[in-house]
Amino acid sequence: MTSFRGKPLTHEVAQSLFVGWFDSAGFKDGADKLPFSWRVFAGKNPAYDYFPCQYQLFYPGKAKDSLWYQPVFKVQTLPKGEEVWRDRLYRVRRGSIPGRFDFSVLDNGVTSKEKWSILDCDDSLEWCAFYYNGAAARAGLRYNGAVLVSKTGEWPNDVQANSRLVEALKRAGIEKWELSTVNNDNCEDAPLTPLRDVGTWSSLPS
Repeated sequence: MTSFRGKPLTHEVAQSLFVGWFDSAGFKDGADKLPFSWRVFAGKNPAYDYFPCQYQLFYPGKAKDSLWYQPVFKVQTLPKGEEVWRDRLYRVRRGSIPGRFDFSVLDNGVTSKEKWSILDCDDSLEWCAFYYNGAAARAGLRYNGAVLVSKTGEWPNDVQANSRLVEALKRAGIEKWELSTVNNDNCEDAPLTPLRDVGTWSSLPS
């Protein structure tokens, strides 16, 4: 993605697209402010992208240009199969060009580093498509995936939006049939409290 709303994409706008609907973003008023950035409605990687009730929280940190990514999701415990909430905390830094970012997370003693790209976003922020590839060097693991997100956690219901999503995925070498829909039922009690202090954020340019 190289432009948004007819203007060249900048680092600041790209970060605002990640922040999305989160209530610190500053570009929405009243009821349109939400306690999360996005909800995932479909994903590609079965090991990372299929968890039920996925909420994405992107929010600025205290340091200049810093960003945190906090996914909140459900997992099933073994052996009882009970659903419980889990989260992670990623540090996010700007990449070399707008729309690309470097993510890092420490999980069970293993550091994973990922590169994320914004493939496309609707002008009204009804949906976005994100692609990532990463590696956990100590575990000898490489992986990639993609997540489609929206304000409601549902697929867009118009033909033009779905066509744009298909084209965006193709730019990343992904076909729509490779995706699986995320189960977003029974997600009302999600623990959506940021794990870090939320910094200030400028408005998304109109």
